Amino acid sequence: MITGIQQIHINVEDIDRAIDFYQRILGLTLVMSFPEQNMAFFDCYGTRLYLGTNPEYQSNPFIYYQTDNIDNDFSTLKQNKAEIIKAPMIIHKTETHESWLLAFKDSEGNTLHLMQDKRIG
Repeated sequence: MITGIQQIHINVEDIDRAIDFYQRILGLTLVMSFPEQNMAFFDCYGTRLYLGTNPEYQSNPFIYYQTDNIDNDFSTLKQNKAEIIKAPMIIHKTETHESWLLAFKDSEGNTLHLMQDKRIG
């Protein structure tokens, strides 16, 4: 039986540029890299992200990262000239919470999302 997600592969064109983006702009921890194989692995709070340039492993991920401050992250992305697709917006609302979504492109043209559930009041 499936018990969770251990690793997600993201296809990239330029491994060094991608490492810089995921480490410096998204703030993820680089766990290990293999420059001679164009591979890098990041820890995303228990799920490993595998960035690679291997044409055998083409992928088009739609990843929704959880954040605790979508407004701050939006400012950081804008300051670093990331391509914003959708500014933070409410996508769902209950009596107690609002679900916010932000969509942007990484350094390699992949569409990524940030989501935050904010308590109302």
